[in-house]
Amino acid sequence: MSHPLFRGLKRSLAALAVGLVTIAGFLWLSGGLIGELAASRAWIKQPDFTETSRSNEDLFMQAVSTGLIWLDPAGPTIRSQPCEALYDPSLTVATPQGTKEFSRTLLDRLCNLPAGQQIRSEMLAWNNSFLIAAARDDRAPDRRCADGTPLTLPVVPAGCRPSSWTARVAQTTDLAAPLNVMPNAVPPPRDFSDFATRRANQLSDWALFGPLRERDDRLALSSRLPAGGRRITVDMILEPSRIVVGNERANLDPKRDQQTVRLAGMSIAAERICSDSDDFATCAEEAAQGLPHGWRFTISGQRRRETEITVEGSPVRAVPPRAREILGGTTAQAEDGKVKLWRSSHIEADCERAKAKLVCELGWRGAVTQRRSGAGRALAFADGTPALDANGVPLPIVDELGLTAMIGYGAGDVGSLSAALGRARTRENLVLTIEPRLQKLVQEAVYTQMGERIARGKRPRKPGPLPVNLPPEQEPPDQGDGRAVVLLMDAGDEPGAVLGMASWPDFVPGMHSWDIQALSTGRDSDSPLAGHGWRAGDVHTMPGSTFKLVTGLAGILALKEQPRLADIIMGRTPPGQQAQIFGIPGGGTLNVDGVQIANYGGAGFNVGILAPSQTGCPDGGRGAQIGFCEALIKSSNLWFAGVALTMDGSKVGGRPSTVPSRTGTVLARMTEHLYPITQPGQLAQPGVDLTRGIVPGAQRLTGEALDLAVEDKRNARRIDLVTNSYGQGVRATPIAMASIYGSLGARKVIRPRVLKPVSDVAETPQPNEGQPVIPGMDPRQAEPFLDGAQRGLFGVVNAPGGTAAGVMASLPPEIRRRIYGKTGTADTTDGMNSAWFAGWMNDVAGRKRVAFTCLVSHTRETGGRACGRLMAGLLGKVAALGDKK
Repeated sequence: MSHPLFRGLKRSLAALAVGLVTIAGFLWLSGGLIGELAASRAWIKQPDFTETSRSNEDLFMQAVSTGLIWLDPAGPTIRSQPCEALYDPSLTVATPQGTKEFSRTLLDRLCNLPAGQQIRSEMLAWNNSFLIAAARDDRAPDRRCADGTPLTLPVVPAGCRPSSWTARVAQTTDLAAPLNVMPNAVPPPRDFSDFATRRANQLSDWALFGPLRERDDRLALSSRLPAGGRRITVDMILEPSRIVVGNERANLDPKRDQQTVRLAGMSIAAERICSDSDDFATCAEEAAQGLPHGWRFTISGQRRRETEITVEGSPVRAVPPRAREILGGTTAQAEDGKVKLWRSSHIEADCERAKAKLVCELGWRGAVTQRRSGAGRALAFADGTPALDANGVPLPIVDELGLTAMIGYGAGDVGSLSAALGRARTRENLVLTIEPRLQKLVQEAVYTQMGERIARGKRPRKPGPLPVNLPPEQEPPDQGDGRAVVLLMDAGDEPGAVLGMASWPDFVPGMHSWDIQALSTGRDSDSPLAGHGWRAGDVHTMPGSTFKLVTGLAGILALKEQPRLADIIMGRTPPGQQAQIFGIPGGGTLNVDGVQIANYGGAGFNVGILAPSQTGCPDGGRGAQIGFCEALIKSSNLWFAGVALTMDGSKVGGRPSTVPSRTGTVLARMTEHLYPITQPGQLAQPGVDLTRGIVPGAQRLTGEALDLAVEDKRNARRIDLVTNSYGQGVRATPIAMASIYGSLGARKVIRPRVLKPVSDVAETPQPNEGQPVIPGMDPRQAEPFLDGAQRGLFGVVNAPGGTAAGVMASLPPEIRRRIYGKTGTADTTDGMNSAWFAGWMNDVAGRKRVAFTCLVSHTRETGGRACGRLMAGLLGKVAALGDKK
């Protein structure tokens, strides 16, 4: 082997082996590199989003808490120590608390780190946001971002479609100074939320120009638009005086809210956008008062061409009306007024005036959309159908089922379920309680109902008194901003599991993220993400007579304190004697501190006196009677008001007081046992975590607590107690009322949920969950009283004269006899009602019991009409599904 020939061959083979290994390694590394590059390209193009970096919020809040950043009430301008103070301490600026030592480390981070640069950019945007000129349009005809990236999310994120508008300040007729687009600045969404009510597709980012210094500056906003072929809408925050197209120009009348001009073969319809406040007859009057406003231009033409369009005018001074009082100077008188200012993408302030001093608390909020997130967790419906793709983006079925408000539109939809899935505490796959087959029926019922109402709303209104409960074809038009929610919840096999929930207004795919922010902060009643099923935003969620069930159950709870209530609840106390106990003379109406209380239509106490042979109520042995059962069937305001006064009247006063030492009412105790209620004076209001903590951080999925006016102990009055007893002055969500009615059906307290349990996360029962409906009472002792309540709910649907018997008569008897429910009608505003129907149905869709709630607001119909018709059709279809799950 020592022969030179063999030694040469050996060296050649070794060299060949090294070469082959090198080539293989190079190919392997190249393949990996190519794969990494491909993954990087996919990463860049992937249109998914996350909330803002936590480091931004931490740095900002540390800087505020240490006095490095503060709000100057004279502006209100956000100020900070200058970066130059790092090198020359003499340049330190005095704060409202005086000159004090500041953290050089924090200032260094604020001045030199990327997080700090974003914060300073946000501060600049804030300080230039009270004098505004801005524009955007919807010229994009397809679902792509400006760089060609397909827009697969249902929301258009910030940065997807930059605005093409430019601006200049005309100093003289021959000289114009260009204005910059303010980075990270948007029109304050809360103040200009009226632009978002159009809820149209494919609107671009706003271009907000500045800095602006003078209210009287003459501005010119310009862009080249592809006019003709289709209409283009331009939203503009400006006080326009003239529109220029080429060599043609037309002046606008500042006193008119709507006008149309024709230039260069185009028609330009101009409409002033404002809040439609009842305090002003026209938007022009609001604008004259300096309230936030702007204009919308709709441009159409016969010939397709690119055209330079310029709108000349002056900037808008935009300070919210309540902020003007609170921020307006030491002479402003604001009793307990607070105002939230949100003037940039992330910074917000809660301000109030304490005597002559302005007090503001600065905060940092996560944006609705920001670039980038990792792959999302798997999420499926109850039947196994996937809800999200591999990147955490909702699949089309989520939008088809109307569940975007619940699930969210991607990992960057802050506070939504899809955004929080990455923090799930389980390794198991997550499964929604929603059953698609039931969800489809619920959604169809809501959309059909609201579609009919919108069609009626297009009819002209006739002068004169507005009738109620006419046939549908004769019904006067409702207001166009109505809401509707229908919810189905398991109350037997999987107590609290939400099986289907649809709401109106629905989510419109293609809305810009700014519009969603604006609706959520400024017009939450119109927000597609408001979650009306589990949130109670305003007066239109008063439950009306559906709350009478809670008052009657409170009467059972009060038996220890008021033993005579037992005979009253069971109808054994003669009606005349009851009227005497309640303070109702001659079976008429009730006077409470000068306010007359009556039944529906002005009827007196006698309207609820019924014979047990007709109602199926427990027979008290005295002939015609009135008790809990009969009062539910006839929806007697007076009976429930009398019970509330009997058990709680001595605990509340006749007029508001500042004395905070009164004890709570039995009504409040019972309500809180069945579902959490607000606690006056506490910052953190209780609620129900619909994800059971399996997915922490899904803030939008917290069922809001009920609110009782009478529980505000400083202002508790007899009239509040009485009106609360039949649901006026109470604020409740549909999910709360479904839980309460489901609890009676199940004979134990249930709590709602939207995710099925997992085996590797131990769940802690929520407060009172699983406890008997009447706390502290032997269930066997409570059962006769609860049975009476259940018979009353049966009679509402099945007994002659029941408030839902007429609309439910279309159902076959074998279906109708499985339904227990209560109608409700709450007087809200301007002669409008919130209409309700809540209850449960036995042995349906393969389940022992399904609770339901229906809410239709902004209507002139009663609960029995608006919701009764809807639920009769829906429950009939649910029953037709058979017994299979």
